[in-house]
Parts: sequence; structure tokens; C-alpha cells
Amino acid sequence: MNTVKKTVSLLFLLSIITLTASAQCKGLVKKNMARLAPFTHNGQLNSASLPEGGVVDFKLTCYTGLTYRLALAADPVLGKVSFRVLDEDNNEVYNSNDDNTTSWDFNVGSSQELTVEISVPLTDKSIRGCVALLVGFKQPKSVGGLRPM
Repeated sequence: MNTVKKTVSLLFLLSIITLTASAQCKGLVKKNMARLAPFTHNGQLNSASLPEGGVVDFKLTCYTGLTYRLALAADPVLGKVSFRVLDEDNNEVYNSNDDNTTSWDFNVGSSQELTVEISVPLTDKSIRGCVALLVGFKQPKSVGGLRPM
């Protein structure tokens, strides 16, 4: 019976920790939502709690005829978080380290699924924090191949 109590207590503690991390990440998204303007948020919550050196991938379906904005948000304790975008063949089409920015505007020549990989740098500290990918869209002025706006 003592084992059951310990198991239930552990599960309860883990659920509280998970809910707290989720709430912190939602707060990060809300705080950075204005960075999408004048784009419309796609309505999806793309966030994760990562340790230093951690990586997370988000899948994003992009449709012809729309312009997209990707905006990276991260807890400041994580340092210089970066992201890169890969096409369906795993070719890199964008890397935020190339222009030292946290957002990218683009449109696609044909509908496709992209992978956005977010990376937290390694440090000598044992840290953890939230990262979020905000995705916005709008009607473009012109449609072309995958390219920065």
C-alpha cells in the first residue's frame, strides 16, 4: 500500500511540474505575440521547455498564396537561441545564425511541409527554459519561390 501512495504522489508532482512549465511557455507566447503584426497568428501553440544544448523540431505546413512570418521567442536565461528551416528533402533553406535575427518572412512557390528546428546553445550551467515558434500568415503582394521578403 505504501508503494501505491508513493506512486500516486510522484505522478501528482510530475503533473504539477508539467502544468507549470506549460503555463510558463504559454506566457512567453502571449508576451511575444505582437511580434507577428501585421500577420495573423495561425492559432497553433508551438512551444517546448528545453535544457541547455537542447533541440526541438516543429512541423509547419505552408500553402501557396500566403506569406509567412516565423518569430522565435525564448526565455532570456537560455542565451542566443537560434532556428533553422528545412524543406521536405531536409535541405536548409534558412538559418537565423546567418543574419543574427529571431524572425523571418517568406512565401512559398508551392504548398509544402517545412521543419523548423530550434536550438539552445550549450553552456556550463544546468539551465532549462521555454522556447516558442510563433507563426503568422497573410496574403502576399507577390508569389514566388521560397525566399525572404
